[in-house]
Amino acid sequence: MLSRRALLRASSGLLGAAALHRVGAPGRARAASGAALKFIFVVAYGGWDPTRVFAPEFANPAVVMEPEAQERSAAGLRYVDHPDRPNVRAFFDRHAARSVVFNGVGVASIAHESCLRICLTGRPGPDGADWGAILGAARTADFPIPHIVIGGPSFPGAYAAAVTRTGTNAQLAALLSGDLAAWSDLPFVRPTPSAETVMNTTVERRVAAALARARPGAEAALVEGLGTALDRAAYLQGLGDGVVWDTTTFGGQARLAVDLLALQVSRVATLAYATQPWDTHVDNDVHQSAAFEGLFAALLEILALLEAQPGQGSGTLADETVLVVLSEMGRAPVENVYAGKDHWPATSALLVGPGLQGGRTIGAFDDGLYGCTIDLVTGEPAEGGAGLDAAGVGATLLHLAGLDPEEHVPGAPAVLAALA
Repeated sequence: MLSRRALLRASSGLLGAAALHRVGAPGRARAASGAALKFIFVVAYGGWDPTRVFAPEFANPAVVMEPEAQERSAAGLRYVDHPDRPNVRAFFDRHAARSVVFNGVGVASIAHESCLRICLTGRPGPDGADWGAILGAARTADFPIPHIVIGGPSFPGAYAAAVTRTGTNAQLAALLSGDLAAWSDLPFVRPTPSAETVMNTTVERRVAAALARARPGAEAALVEGLGTALDRAAYLQGLGDGVVWDTTTFGGQARLAVDLLALQVSRVATLAYATQPWDTHVDNDVHQSAAFEGLFAALLEILALLEAQPGQGSGTLADETVLVVLSEMGRAPVENVYAGKDHWPATSALLVGPGLQGGRTIGAFDDGLYGCTIDLVTGEPAEGGAGLDAAGVGATLLHLAGLDPEEHVPGAPAVLAALA
């Protein structure tokens, strides 16, 4: 739980952090340690086609590749280039050296919701928590909102207390400002500012008095938790104009995510890129190309925002933040009668940021476009090696953050080849 003392320390630094808003620090600093890392998850819901960017399967006769597409390499990382996707090329030209691509990630299903849960938790059932919730909960004592879900899915599991949604219409911002009361269907008269001050003071005094007479143990912890919640609310309300709660566009969501990480409000943010359709059962090439081009334009913007923010150390926020880009499934290797591609249980994932062995691809697709087994130390395909699945990608993220994956996804080893 975020202690009241920690909140007071955070509050004292809030104005200073806001003053540094969008001011970059020169140079590239040493990567942050695992416990200090922050994370932004971008979920491309609907199922992308890995062979349109991540998997140059030109030599695979079972895969229908795009006309005009060709293989290209940046910093040793091979990808699919196309004249209609200049933002993809620009992204890898700039960030390939800090990027790891996982190819052939198994998700064991071809149903969207099942794959989504497996992709983000490593498990098909409802018991698992998603990677963002686990990473946020590990630093609950340091952030008012450890994991902020600005868009997209959330499977918090046992860590629901560490996860907060902004709401599709920025309900969280309206709650903090008090404007949410006006959304009621019933008549409501909002208290005057002086009345609110009296009420807040009364509650604070009663909490302090209750804590003074509380018996040690559960009773004291309960009252202390209430006091911390009040302090947390006051802290968030104090953000004021330092944060623009724009959730109506992906660009606004991305800026909000970076702001909240920069101000130490959140450790983890989740976004959903759904500006273009990904579920391309019809006209796969047209829709996938537009979706990837838009996605990589957005990723370039996110990383530019991170690079423009000072970090907690000597570098920028980009030196302390891992960008994780996922889609819950892949697309079939061949087209259907509508020039589309149907669901496929093997996909790819992209990680960008500190602590990674950048400029490389982990894993591969076999001749049937299923995932190959790999050597976890080298990352290369290996007969008799380990299967690369969503749980393994998640275990790698947890290991990167200094956590023990076995506590959260038992039996899923981290892919050490991805880590610096």
